[in-house]
Amino acid sequence: MTISARHSKDPLPALVPMPGLVVQRTTDVALMASLQGRHVDQIADRFASGHRAYVAWCDGAPAAFGWAAMEGATIGELGISFEVPLDDAYLWNFVTLPAFRGRGIYPRLLDEIVRFEAREVERFWIVRAPENHASAAGIAKAGFTELAELSFDADGRPAVRARIVGGGTAAARLLGVAEASGDLALCWRCVREGRFDSACSSGTCTCDYQHKDRGCAA
Repeated sequence: MTISARHSKDPLPALVPMPGLVVQRTTDVALMASLQGRHVDQIADRFASGHRAYVAWCDGAPAAFGWAAMEGATIGELGISFEVPLDDAYLWNFVTLPAFRGRGIYPRLLDEIVRFEAREVERFWIVRAPENHASAAGIAKAGFTELAELSFDADGRPAVRARIVGGGTAAARLLGVAEASGDLALCWRCVREGRFDSACSSGTCTCDYQHKDRGCAA
């Protein structure tokens, strides 16, 4: 539902250090393939395309991971690809492993990535699907500001709508999509499945990114 950003010079979020939590950048193809359940060739392609991987370790065990795109990125759910501007980074594909959810690891992982990459990156972008309720609080706690809604317009095309003055324009420029003034779909999933007559169309959405069995009734 939103595209958010954090500048390297923004005030640091008030996150209390978590004992036993260590965030590290990694180039270990086998590790990332194992954590994500993907073939090593897919992970190797990500590294070759300029993506950087980070893992949060909790008492020595991998607890969460995420990626920073430095050159270009794709939002598969929306079917769009875009170039990441120089001095920017696009954060994506974050997952907290089930055994470690609910501990506040996600915002700390985001914050550590920003702190580390701030040596060469000025602005960090992150997107979440409207039905990904679990990530909203973590992104906010990590010091990101919501700039614009990001979803589909009435014709099923990816679009943004400003949340703050100038936010829609900045988001549209980054992603290469239109800036809309009208309502956008409340859910990516329903639009992608062609369910324009779902409950999402009438102002409510029960889809949940973390629970694929929960969806809007047509």
